[in-house]
Formats: sequence, C-alpha cells, structure tokens
Amino acid sequence: MHLRISCPPTVSPCFYGVDTPTGAELIASNHNVEEIRRFVEADSLGYLSLGSLRKAVADDRHEYCYACYTGDYPTELVNIEELISARQKRH
Repeated sequence: MHLRISCPPTVSPCFYGVDTPTGAELIASNHNVEEIRRFVEADSLGYLSLGSLRKAVADDRHEYCYACYTGDYPTELVNIEELISARQKRH
C-alpha cells in the first residue's frame, strides 16, 4: 500500500479554532516520515510539501496560517490557565 497525504505533516496543535491533539499526541511531532510509514504499515508514505500546499491554495502573499505544519504561530501564544490564576490572585 502506498499512502499519500494531501497536506504537510501536522507537527503542532492549532490554537485558533481547529480541534487538534496536543503536540505529544501528534505522531508527526514526535516521529519522522519513515517511522510513521512503519507505524501505518505502508510500503511508502508521502506528504504534500508546504510549498505545494501554498501553491494549491494560491497563497502567493503568505497570508494563511500554517502553524500546525511549521510550529511558527502568527501571534504570541497565551496560557489561559496562567491568566486565570493571575487574575484570581489579584482579586
């Protein structure tokens, strides 16, 4: 069996509204393509490259978020639990 995935490997969780597992639970954040290929028992495994994804969605100006594929988030991440805890300490 030859397996092709129509996006790059998901290596980071999405914090912008897509329900994804944690980084520890994402297979591509902890394993390379060969390890994943063996895990899914495929003869070959291939992913769409990030460049090809950008081309497919006509993102010439790089306006879309690709953080789940790169780990580079477009905004600073905030830990909600830390904010709640700090707020409770102030009140």
